Amino acid sequence: MSSEATIRILHRDDELQLGEFTCPTADHRWRDENDIGEGFHVVFPWTPVQISRRSMPTLVATPNHAVLYSPRLRFRRRYLTSDGDHCLFAVLAPSLCARLGLNGGRSLVDPVLSPSLWLAQRVLAEYLRHPDHDPVAAGRLGRRLVESALASMPDCPGAPAGHAVEQTKELMALSPDRLLPLDTLARHAHYSRFHLLRSFHARTGYTLHQYHLQLRLRRSVDMVLAGVPLADIAHHLGFQGHSHFTSRFRRSFGWTPSGLRTAVACEGDVTGVISALLPAS
Repeated sequence: MSSEATIRILHRDDELQLGEFTCPTADHRWRDENDIGEGFHVVFPWTPVQISRRSMPTLVATPNHAVLYSPRLRFRRRYLTSDGDHCLFAVLAPSLCARLGLNGGRSLVDPVLSPSLWLAQRVLAEYLRHPDHDPVAAGRLGRRLVESALASMPDCPGAPAGHAVEQTKELMALSPDRLLPLDTLARHAHYSRFHLLRSFHARTGYTLHQYHLQLRLRRSVDMVLAGVPLADIAHHLGFQGHSHFTSRFRRSFGWTPSGLRTAVACEGDVTGVISALLPAS
């Protein structure tokens, strides 16, 4: 495995560029301040990473939220797992930014990603990796994805209590194989259980249970698509068994794990899968 970061451009048209970023833990970018570059970026994390964007609070980025970067924004990162940083990113041209209302000085708040929206971007990335994908369909689906993500952007930043909440997010991100008791999370955050529950939901839009469950389910998607036996996935991520994992997966994403695996493997049906996962335009 390479020790250097890679950027793979998956789609490019006049308004939108979609790419996959992979940054191993040995890459020098973890030690340096980074520049996001030209263009407004919407990033869909696949692994948890701590990010400090200039003039913005430090956060733990996870698959449960998209992360927004204005052009030329400088930032630092800290890896939280041996997976480093892995994400899908979208770079918006000025014309698309204008159409989406991003040029009016609006305060940027990282959007909550619903289960279906997160799965849509993950399956879209899988589709774009195929050399015979339809670029017109890819551009249309990419724009719908970005529009849907930005439409879920809160009107204002979450409540204070940032450090405690970010510490709790990190602890959950580092524990994908088991549920953490509320007492444990509250003790690490130095909050009462009630205060942590209230503060976490106000800041993230999730309850503690929802947040951790979604981290585990979204982590499972890579394994599902890679063909890992479902019983092994359930065991690895701390579910009670194959049927418990399948039930939770279907309730969250609207697909069974085996159904999703089959649908993505049928290349002609993938655009329909993605379109059905995205909100109606």
